[in-house]
Amino acid sequence: MTKKSPMQKYTLKEFQKRFPDDDACLEWLRRKLYPEKIFCIYCQKSTKHYKIRGRKVYTCDECSHHFSPTAGTIFHKSPTRLTIWFYTIYLISQTRGGISAKQIQRETGVTYKTAWRMCNEIRKRLGTKGVTSFAGQIEAEESYFVGKNKAVNGISVKKT
Repeated sequence: MTKKSPMQKYTLKEFQKRFPDDDACLEWLRRKLYPEKIFCIYCQKSTKHYKIRGRKVYTCDECSHHFSPTAGTIFHKSPTRLTIWFYTIYLISQTRGGISAKQIQRETGVTYKTAWRMCNEIRKRLGTKGVTSFAGQIEAEESYFVGKNKAVNGISVKKT
């Protein structure tokens, strides 16, 4: 596959070809985090690790200690499939004006609570300094209140 420039569109067809299943997503994540060998904390060696079929873990060639590339990431302990996480990241990165959790729910078939959590975690990481060019931007929605003077979440709202 040819390398894409940062501003070049990545089509859905290309995405689906590159990440057809959870194993492809997990392997991409492992290669991104550990391009060559993985340092095993148990045997204190940099060794090759092999994927255990049917699980999101790799095992050390020397001591058979299990290691998961998802540990310490937004995917850690998530029951949601990696293909859904990757597709959500793809959707968020491909839209200019942002995408709602409701739209993610419709596109992926997960519950609204799961879609909201995924979007929230991804947006938090996009706002982390040094991760992407999105650092420092804040997304906010407009609100218009009509009615008597009230306090909403500690903010005084006046009738207009």
